Amino acid sequence: PGAVGDLVQAARVGHAVGCGPSPLFGQNGAAMELDLSLAASFLVLAEERHYGRAAARLSITSPALTKRVQRLERQLEVVVLDRGPGGVVDLTPAGFRFAEAVGPLLAHAQPARSAARSATNDDRTPGVVRFGIPAGSAAALRQLDLRAVARQLRQEHPGTTLVCVDVDFVEMSRCLPDGQVDVLWTDAPVLHTGVTSVPLGLSSRRVGVVGARHRLAEAGAVSAADIVEQRMLYNPAVPEEWMTPFWLGDLRGRRQARLLPVDARDHAAVLMLTTRLNAVIVTLEVSADCLGPSLRPVVLRDVPPVVFHAARRRAERRGAVLTVISALLALGTRSLGGPAGSDAEPVLAPNVALM
Repeated sequence: PGAVGDLVQAARVGHAVGCGPSPLFGQNGAAMELDLSLAASFLVLAEERHYGRAAARLSITSPALTKRVQRLERQLEVVVLDRGPGGVVDLTPAGFRFAEAVGPLLAHAQPARSAARSATNDDRTPGVVRFGIPAGSAAALRQLDLRAVARQLRQEHPGTTLVCVDVDFVEMSRCLPDGQVDVLWTDAPVLHTGVTSVPLGLSSRRVGVVGARHRLAEAGAVSAADIVEQRMLYNPAVPEEWMTPFWLGDLRGRRQARLLPVDARDHAAVLMLTTRLNAVIVTLEVSADCLGPSLRPVVLRDVPPVVFHAARRRAERRGAVLTVISALLALGTRSLGGPAGSDAEPVLAPNVALM
């Protein structure tokens, strides 16, 4: 058990970098895939010996951690934990040997990944600026004239295109430093030392969303005091700067909130869980006309709007990326929300260049 504790720093490294599958060899010499992020989560659980405490350290739910361990056991083809009552766990002999062996591998994951990123970050796809948007939120940007941004980009940098990229909620902090996107559209500044965020003149009011059978479904409008008493969906895996405005954490503290943890990676999953769990979510008014027939928007009185930001890597040197930021600033000052209207932009398709 003491040896496992010595490996926790390596586990943090593996979890932080989000390492994917790594080829290893089993007892019969056949190659197998090992997801290092699963191994990192397992090492934290091995130290805590309790699902709830380990999940809290990893900023995920206990069911999500259970799924990670199950996936790891399927990859290893062995049982690594003895599960007891109340979320308490102990390591099997196979689990203890795995913990000792995988620690050094995780410890080397961060420098290896950083070295690869440093090579690609200076030689990204020429002629393309990747515009990241929260996954499933493309329809909410129909009131944003991104085609004007794309035209300005082509005028100042001929042959360069703007491509929209869906970003999973849990990737919002990492997508810029990891090189997944070049510009990120976000409703909060990115709290990362390698990222700079520029507040735009664009904002959106916040609204509540409930299922058609919820007691607030026909309310039309409620006060902030009324909505904060409701059970609200909350994803602990999403960085706090993005999650806080959507459980109204700027209006009352976490201890006063009735938060219901969920594991959702995009907007569609959140909406589905809202109906299934008969709970409340807070979203942006600009998204309200994208709701399906099983959901109802609720106007929130006395709740301040959210200001949008454009984020980029702090060390970004490409003029095309800076042009996109400037073009977003040039869109002016206004609130996005209400019906999109007949002149709205079509729904943005991910990974398709805007013309």
